[in-house]
Amino acid sequence: MSAVEQHLSAVLRDPLGAASAGGALGYVGLDIPPDLLLACDRVSCHLPLRPPREASRTSRWLESSFPLWAHSILEDWWDGEFQCFDHVIFSRGDDVSHRLYYYICELQRQGRIGGPLPLVFDVARIPRESSRRHTANALRDLASRLGIDQAALKRGVHKANEWRRLFAGIRAQRRGLGGFYERLVRASLYTDPCRLLLGWKPEDSEPPRDGIVLAGSSPPDDRIHRLVEQAGWNIVDELYDRGLRRLGTEVDATAQDLPRAIADRWLTQHFMARDFYDPMAELVETIRRTQARAAILWCTREDEALAWRVPAQRTALEGSGIPSLVLVARSWTFDDGADQQIRSFLGGIAHASA
Repeated sequence: MSAVEQHLSAVLRDPLGAASAGGALGYVGLDIPPDLLLACDRVSCHLPLRPPREASRTSRWLESSFPLWAHSILEDWWDGEFQCFDHVIFSRGDDVSHRLYYYICELQRQGRIGGPLPLVFDVARIPRESSRRHTANALRDLASRLGIDQAALKRGVHKANEWRRLFAGIRAQRRGLGGFYERLVRASLYTDPCRLLLGWKPEDSEPPRDGIVLAGSSPPDDRIHRLVEQAGWNIVDELYDRGLRRLGTEVDATAQDLPRAIADRWLTQHFMARDFYDPMAELVETIRRTQARAAILWCTREDEALAWRVPAQRTALEGSGIPSLVLVARSWTFDDGADQQIRSFLGGIAHASA
């Protein structure tokens, strides 16, 4: 195992390690500009996304429409594991994150739980001028509440742009097994990827494999990647929220109105379930660019918005002659037989060299 892989594994084993000293800024949901998160003079990291130890207590409050990772966050919050955070920002751009914010606020109001102060990033994604103004004002409000001034926000933009350039370069040079890139992006939720990748070079010793594009919901970890690799294939790109494009494109740090510049750039992002864009064209273009031989569309039962895209995506793939496996309304913990379906699907496709 390389030094970089060891670092990734260490971060993923202890995702709150960097925040453990206290005073950190937490967040839930990926629809929050990193420019704001990195502007704070403190550690910022996502709350861990993992299956709950048990959900009987949280099921008293959260309906069945909440995914298990939301139960895990509430369970850990209840147990005081997030005392290392002063504030936690929840994104309105993610339905589960937004609803979880209100539940935690109410449980705190009733005195049932304590923990950090929950805040909401009130992003508006309908493509119109009023949404851009609203989102910029939401950024100004959060910056004010967190004590972030213009100079700090500018530093946040510079740092976020550094991360963006790193991820863009990695995506352009990507080769080797896809599981590494999945672990890298997941670890970047909890620590600085620039530090993680010191001395890293793209893997070139792995023999080339036929590629798969994975689209739909963000999986809990690299289990789908590992399964595909065990079958002799490789995931060459991910079209879900937690991918190498999650940070968006660079923001002009010299803009006079930085909150507006950040909001305008952030709202051009096309990777959220609520976005208004053509997912068919993006999927077909990604397959063409990566020369992938097939696609897997995997959507959890809680990601209802994604399921509406599947018929059009399936039609586009069929029109392009691309084999696809469609797994809709599936279990987030991958315990519903999806592994066998993926093995069977891949076993039925001939490799390019065959």
